[in-house]
Amino acid sequence: MSEIIVGLDIGSKQVNVVAGRLDNLGKLEILGLGKADTTGQVSKGVVLNVNRTIEAVQKAITQVENQANIHIRGVFASIAGPKIHSAKHRATITRNTQGEEVTVTDVDQVANDAKRTFISAGDAIVHTLPQEYCVDSNNNIYDPIGISGLKLQGDFVIITSPQAEFDKTKRCIESAKDKIEIEGGLIFSPLAASLAVLSPQEKKSGVCLVDIGSGMTEIVIFHKGIVRHIAVLPFAGDSITADIEQGCGISTEYAEQLKVKFGCAIADEIPIEEVVLIPGINGRKAKTISVKNVGIIIEERLKEIIALVEAEISRCGYGNRLPCGIVLTGGTVQMSYIGELFERVTGRDVRIGHPNENLGKTFSEEIKNPTYATAVGLVWKGIKDIDEREDTYKELRKDAPPIIITPLPANTPVAGGNNNGKKETSTPTKKGWGIFKDVKKIAAKIIGEDLGDTDAYEKQ
Repeated sequence: MSEIIVGLDIGSKQVNVVAGRLDNLGKLEILGLGKADTTGQVSKGVVLNVNRTIEAVQKAITQVENQANIHIRGVFASIAGPKIHSAKHRATITRNTQGEEVTVTDVDQVANDAKRTFISAGDAIVHTLPQEYCVDSNNNIYDPIGISGLKLQGDFVIITSPQAEFDKTKRCIESAKDKIEIEGGLIFSPLAASLAVLSPQEKKSGVCLVDIGSGMTEIVIFHKGIVRHIAVLPFAGDSITADIEQGCGISTEYAEQLKVKFGCAIADEIPIEEVVLIPGINGRKAKTISVKNVGIIIEERLKEIIALVEAEISRCGYGNRLPCGIVLTGGTVQMSYIGELFERVTGRDVRIGHPNENLGKTFSEEIKNPTYATAVGLVWKGIKDIDEREDTYKELRKDAPPIIITPLPANTPVAGGNNNGKKETSTPTKKGWGIFKDVKKIAAKIIGEDLGDTDAYEKQ
């Protein structure tokens, strides 16, 4: 048996903590599952009330410690938020000798230079994800180690989070328990989920992971085993709840219950005569709600979300390179017929991603629910990397010389400014939402109606 690894995911509805380890067959054995409510304390993945969130993290950790009979000192933890963005960046180094082969130290050097030269005021770098490399005139190299050349160039997708939100998430974890450590840095939540729900074959062929939680819909696109694009949409399960609340004239609590118990993504599948009685408040008359009407509200909001997902896929240029289609995960995808609606609107193959990829013995069958995809994926992160190349590089680093870091020139350009064409952002100047007018045009073609004149998507 391998060492025990703990994943910790702070979500908008609850904190999930999962402990697991590899068994003798190479499958993931789940030893414990802890959870605690964060409603009102975390919004769209962003911590609002630090003290209450710390208490929730403590409660979830204690549950796992008692279940697995362990003492947790380190966790792999996630980060999320509507202001997480990605940008493309290129870095180049000139090696000391032309005749020798590229080493893992050279690869680490060019990645380190990419982070050092990508300067964005007020943001923290969460991930520096390699794309392809170029050695001298040889382009589109997946793994440059062992290739001879003088110049090594690497393209990267750099994922950033606002520094304040990044620091708050760290503080909530590090303050939850004395001497607890965040191992490997914070991990963008859908990247962690990808380790639990996607197969290596899907990532190589081309697939889009869509994680629909309560506060946000997060998108990650893989092609040739490489993370090509990420995006965050500020619409998800809570948006559906708000629509039901407004459309049916009921409280948020009852709207959430209706969504969870009777929610259906395709209204035609609901019998027209099915109704639900909602109790009145303080002696008021009970209200009769048509489940069919609830289904119509849910379907229309989901069509909007799906159209925006499809528009994001088209915008990033990988629309025709996803033979494995879309994999859905997250708490909201438990809704009946949601996969069928995605297929109908997008015309792509769709499946629901349960976190049971190479799953062995489990503490509870509940862990196979898509709600826990990120937490289970964080445990996997302690075993394997998001980029398969990194697993090989870890072994090579054991005998590699250290990286030599040279100081940056005083006039190093700031990201977002004039960087002489070296940095190409994958999101426009207005925090990723400036393309909303283009998105609306694409979405209108998909769902057959305009999204409205108010750019609520841009203002969120």
